[in-house]
Amino acid sequence: MKVYEVGVYNSVVKKIIRSGGTLPKHSTISPEFENTLYFERVATSEEDVRIRVHNEYPKSLGYVIDYVSKVMDNEEDRD
Repeated sequence: MKVYEVGVYNSVVKKIIRSGGTLPKHSTISPEFENTLYFERVATSEEDVRIRVHNEYPKSLGYVIDYVSKVMDNEEDRD
């Protein structure tokens, strides 16, 4: 398994906030997603990490994967 750094933002949140609007009170999406948020995920490949992140942050809700970079192979960490 490999460790990837992933950056995700929400296009709907970005559009609303940058046009001067506010998110609806019932919104479950954090306004922090106006900007790209970075986090690490473990996966077997870049394709695998993209699938996992899309499951967690679906395109249908406006999420966009802005960045993916392999940080480390877990096997390397054991040497």
